[in-house]
Amino acid sequence: MDELDPLHKVELAMLRAEYQKRYQTMVAYLKDQIGAGDEYRNSVARVVVSSRGAYYELNDLPEEFMGAAGDHVTYRFVAAEEAESLLTRAIDSTARVTQENTRHVSLFVLYSRRGVVDRMNCYVYDYSVDQKMLRPTPQILGVVQPDTPALFFKIKIDADFAPELLGLPRGAVFCLANIGDRSLLVSIPFTGDQVIDLNSTPTTGTIH
Repeated sequence: MDELDPLHKVELAMLRAEYQKRYQTMVAYLKDQIGAGDEYRNSVARVVVSSRGAYYELNDLPEEFMGAAGDHVTYRFVAAEEAESLLTRAIDSTARVTQENTRHVSLFVLYSRRGVVDRMNCYVYDYSVDQKMLRPTPQILGVVQPDTPALFFKIKIDADFAPELLGLPRGAVFCLANIGDRSLLVSIPFTGDQVIDLNSTPTTGTIH
């Protein structure tokens, strides 16, 4: 398992303090709504699922958090190949993004534990239509590593092609790999007000 150097630990501690100040109550409320559930973990993330919802947080950066309460949240175990195929199709779908067919597309992929802080062993893509920008451009961090299996990824889409990709008109999917020989795939439709996502950026929060 990768070790984090002292400087990275300081950076994480500063982010964690800001997170706790802003969002601890919100996150605690959602965790209480979902309950103890079943916990799954790999080297980068922890996922809890129950009949009342699901959430994830990163082992080294709980500021990166997303969850939803309600019976509309579903999860299933899939083969690694199916999970990687979904991620590949999501990455390829960014070529289809336009102002006319997309409101928001966000991908967050971790290839190693260090990807949390080194900004290299990860891939982040975020596109949002902003009324103030005539030609919005995506924010991209890191690079796609097609030969390296992702340990964790999240896909959020509000676009005309979301049903084709996610089977949801608007929503998110996140995946935790290396659960034995399986991957855990969680689907969250963006309906109602019980979705909490603290990663529009690592220190901002949104309730859908």
